[in-house]
Amino acid sequence: MHAVPNTLKMLEFLKKIFKSEEQEVKKAAEIKLQYLEEWIGEQAKPLTEDTQYKIEEIFMRVSEELQRARINVETLENAKLQNPNIPFKAKQYMEGNRKAYIRAINSFLGHAEINNKDYFYLLDFCKLFDRLIDDLNKGTFRSYTILQEFFANETNKIAENLKSFDDLFKELKSVLNSKKIVAVNNSRQKAQNLSAKTKQKINIDVDFKNAEASLKLANEEKDSVMAEIMDFSKGDSHNNFVNLNEEKKNKEREFYQDQDRILQSFSVLERPLRKYSHVAFEHEEIVLDYLKQPIETLANDKEMKIAEILKNMEKLLDENQIQIDEKKREKSLEEIKKLNKEFLEQFTKKYYSFKSEIEEIDNKIKMTGVPDKFRNFNKQLEDINLRIEKNNEEYEKLKSDVVKINNSIESLKSEIEGDVKEIFGEDIKIVV
Repeated sequence: MHAVPNTLKMLEFLKKIFKSEEQEVKKAAEIKLQYLEEWIGEQAKPLTEDTQYKIEEIFMRVSEELQRARINVETLENAKLQNPNIPFKAKQYMEGNRKAYIRAINSFLGHAEINNKDYFYLLDFCKLFDRLIDDLNKGTFRSYTILQEFFANETNKIAENLKSFDDLFKELKSVLNSKKIVAVNNSRQKAQNLSAKTKQKINIDVDFKNAEASLKLANEEKDSVMAEIMDFSKGDSHNNFVNLNEEKKNKEREFYQDQDRILQSFSVLERPLRKYSHVAFEHEEIVLDYLKQPIETLANDKEMKIAEILKNMEKLLDENQIQIDEKKREKSLEEIKKLNKEFLEQFTKKYYSFKSEIEEIDNKIKMTGVPDKFRNFNKQLEDINLRIEKNNEEYEKLKSDVVKINNSIESLKSEIEGDVKEIFGEDIKIVV
């Protein structure tokens, strides 16, 4: 007994479901970019056909007005003076102005005769027309005023033609600048720009991926070289190189201690040696060499003349024949005692032994091949780092370009979708 009411309730429930589905918002139509301009053109066909009809009608009237204007120009050209007895100079003056006026009008009529009916061309021409007629009025004002005195009827008819042209192109401008037709053409132009930008995006994406790959490759190459350096640093050649360098440093440290003693002594003896060189002329040159380069001069002093010089100078200091203060005299005598012949000869032997040992170590270092290997590593790293820097700059620039082109594409898509909604009342989604 309760089955019927339950069935009715179920039917009502189903009706509500179907009704709510019907009331759902209509899904936006997806339009591929390659068909977008054609789709806009198809939607705007009634509007563009009406606009084209109005343009054709205006063009027909322009053509008719051109014919009338050319007839009126010809009439002016052939018109006879009502008073042929005017002075010859006045007649010449009139003829000059008539020719100039007719030449300017014919030039203008030539420009007004257009065959290109492309929307954007016509928009530009309407702007050009305003300049043309303005220039014509300014350029012919004088000749027109003069000809009014002789051929008022003929020039008035041409002026009427020019007024008609002005009205016709104002009407054309009004048709072309119709709010809806402007919106349609702007949206079509945006569709062209969107298409161009998507092609540009393909090239930028390819360049970006190439730059990314180049940067990755350069960094991998650097990692490989760094790993090679690490492996080489752990090898026997490098260990031998390190030990030889350490040996070289120790020998240099030991030798330089003795060398510093020599340099310090000659520094203390500088003043008395200079005074001595002024007294002992035969030793002047070698003394000056010792003052300038003590170590090198001592090494080359085969006859050990410095021992004789120091001995002579010691005697002169003892006899106060070298004028220096007492404190410096005592200090000088003390240093001369340190620089005895035995000490100097011993240092000379050490010098040549040191040079020989260092040369031998340097040869062994060279034989390891490590310096050349590291020079090669450094050259490789320098080249790779330059490449990384260059690739990174290119990568960052293209990364920025990718963001810009993507933002530009999304902005254009949004604009066109909004324009279509406003012009045709259609919800669309552009698929790039």
